[in-house]
Amino acid sequence: MPTAHQVALIKNETMVSRRLPKDTLMSKIGLKAMIAAQPFLVTAPGRVCLFGEHSDYIGLPVIPGAIDRCITISGKPGEGSEIRVLYSDLKQADSFRIGENLSYRQRRDYLRSAFNVVARQGLIPRTGAELAIAGNIPIAGGLSSSSALTVASVMTAAHLAGEDLDPERLANLAFQAEVREFGESGGMMDHFASAYGGLIHVDCGRQNKLTRIAASLDGLVIGDSQEKKKDTVGDLTTIRATVEDGYRRLSKAIPGFNQRETPLKLVSKHIDTLPLDCRLMTLTTIRNRDLTARALKVLSSKKPDPRIVGSMLNEHHVLLRDGLHRSTARIEELISAAKAAGALGCKINGSGGGGTMLAYAPGHEKEVAEAIRKVGGIPYLTRIGQGAKLTAVK
Repeated sequence: MPTAHQVALIKNETMVSRRLPKDTLMSKIGLKAMIAAQPFLVTAPGRVCLFGEHSDYIGLPVIPGAIDRCITISGKPGEGSEIRVLYSDLKQADSFRIGENLSYRQRRDYLRSAFNVVARQGLIPRTGAELAIAGNIPIAGGLSSSSALTVASVMTAAHLAGEDLDPERLANLAFQAEVREFGESGGMMDHFASAYGGLIHVDCGRQNKLTRIAASLDGLVIGDSQEKKKDTVGDLTTIRATVEDGYRRLSKAIPGFNQRETPLKLVSKHIDTLPLDCRLMTLTTIRNRDLTARALKVLSSKKPDPRIVGSMLNEHHVLLRDGLHRSTARIEELISAAKAAGALGCKINGSGGGGTMLAYAPGHEKEVAEAIRKVGGIPYLTRIGQGAKLTAVK
């Protein structure tokens, strides 16, 4: 016997069928239902932010790139109305009924939040399923493993409801599920990077304008310090509050101040009126803004000069380390080792305070990886990867 929510779906589709020709009905309902009933695999990548770290959540441009390390969700639709979940790497399990508003077992329960957010769009899974979640992105490493999980979860929930999401809608719903649902301070950079893939420029203003970048970047090495972060979300909240306070103060000192457009030279004339820490972080975000703009011009070439790219990555790291206090002694040790082995540029990844670093070392990837290993880090040779995708499994 069908469940109550399945009966509701049948009634809804019956009403739709009365308004659609038979061939349209088959394409919009029958085919989707058939596809949603097949086993599937969802893959969503993590990301590195090359330029504009800590800029998306304060409305400034960023240049992230998806990487070839991802979160996967393998799904097997079945009978009934229960979703059964196995977190393979964590050796944990979960289960819940579809068609219900799900409570959260803990804060940042991203799979459940994804199903809730998707359901509010009117997308209810047609049947239960068994889901197995795995991944090879270092957790809490500044590579957006949580955003990749959320993107994959949103895509999974929508697919079980017979809906294919375009990358923009996928990114927006994932942002709602990860950030808005839990009242946190992150931006949308990670979700766009995972949903779209490749190397992109996102102007994180009101419209989040996205542009694909032509540059091809090889020689990327990630170094995992294995130093656990203490409070990623708290760090973002502090930086955001401090910088926004700086913007308010500058608005009083500079008529027509706009953090997106006011020249650094003019900001520098008034920056000393701000409290010390507020002064440093605010000035850093403006310098970060200008560096990202210069990087966009350099990366508009398919084959940018590696030395220039490396120099700009180093400049970005200095801003993050000295202006936002995001690096650690352990990260600096990995960066020093990578540069000594031939890396042209290095920076800390993500929110900082531990986690991973990125080395840009075209032609010297193996030497840099070995140098990171020798000082106790875990190296990962990586490439810019594809965006989130769903494939049918036979």
